[in-house]
This record gives sequence, C-alpha cells and structure tokens, in this order.
Amino acid sequence: MQLSTNYIKKIQKYIENPIIGLSLYVFIFIYNLYGLIILENKKNKPTKIHPTARVHPSACISLYGVQIGKNVIIGKKAVIKFDTHIQPGVIINDNCVIGDTGYQIYQYKTKRLQVIHTGGVIISENAVIGSNTCIDRGLFGKFTYIGSRSKIGEHANIGHNIHIGSDSTIEDNVTIGGNTFTGERVYIGNNSVISNRLKISSNSVVKQGTIVTRDILENVA
Repeated sequence: MQLSTNYIKKIQKYIENPIIGLSLYVFIFIYNLYGLIILENKKNKPTKIHPTARVHPSACISLYGVQIGKNVIIGKKAVIKFDTHIQPGVIINDNCVIGDTGYQIYQYKTKRLQVIHTGGVIISENAVIGSNTCIDRGLFGKFTYIGSRSKIGEHANIGHNIHIGSDSTIEDNVTIGGNTFTGERVYIGNNSVISNRLKISSNSVVKQGTIVTRDILENVA
C-alpha cells in the first residue's frame, strides 16, 4: 500500500496520543515475539541448491529456507540469508548481503523498538546484483522482489518490501527506501536516493544524483 505524506502525518498525530502510542508499542512488542516463532518455524525448510549453481567456497548460505536455481552464480563472501529465493540464471557478485533484516523502528517517547522482519527476498530469472549490494528481506511476511533481467550495480541498498520491475537498471550507490514500487524498464542513475513508500512508474528515468521524494508518472525522464 502506498501511503501519502498527509496520511503519514495523520498516523503520526494519532501515535502522539499517549494511549494509542503505548498500545501500538505493546502490539509491536507482542508481534516481535510472534515473529520469533515465525522465524524459528522457517528452519523446518532446508536449503536447496541446484547442482548446476556455482557458489564460491567463501560464500555463506543459510542452512534453512534458501532456494537457489539452475545456473546461478554466487560470488566471494556473499551472504544469503533464510527465505531467499534465487531463480535460474541470477548472478550475485562478491560481498553481497541478501535477505538481511531491514530498518523499521517504532518509537514511543524515549523507547525505541525494532520491528522484526518475517518476510523474504525473491530475485527473478537472469537478474544481476553488483558487488557489495544489500537487499533487505520483507516486513510483515512480505517479499522484497527483484524482477527478471534487472541489473543492480555496486554498493546499492535495497530496503524492505521493495518491488523492482523487470528489465530495470539500478546503477551504483543507489539507495531505495522501504515499500517503494518501481515498474518495468526503469533506470535509476548513480548515487540517487529514492525515498520510501513511493511509486516509480514503468519506463521512467531517474538521472544521476537525484533525490526522489514524490511518485514519478509513467514515461517521465
């Protein structure tokens, strides 16, 4: 769901009410306990690596919940965490971290509570992930999704619950905030920052060094 800035301000106003704010804090605390159970249950699904996949000996693959398809290449010191699904032909270069917990903090007065991420990551066919890139797993059981044939450069940071459409290009050092949706054939240039909860429509071009804080309509450059 895409949340507008005005809607977020209304939510924040409700949270400032002591009763509502405390209730949400308690709810998230209980959810985190439930989330620990969900994560523990995921250990019931052993990791499956297709025999044609090439995984560097120094890579670290979770023993649980990972699926690696045909002809996948995983580079040196890459880390693949649980509930990550890597489809055929994907290339994950050196030192990537796929499926780590995202950044989601709930604050009530002086108390800060990190929300447990119980989702996963799906990387579709023939996508390429550049060296030192981090892709966070989804929040509330959802999946961060990288579309087919999309290419993500080096040192990129892809937040939780993000959807990147097929045939897209994300250049080096790009940061994309959580819950953002990008359509197909999107280009995002080097060193760009995309705020969270945005929609970048298909065929859009974001030039190098751009800071995006609003939705982008289709075919906009």
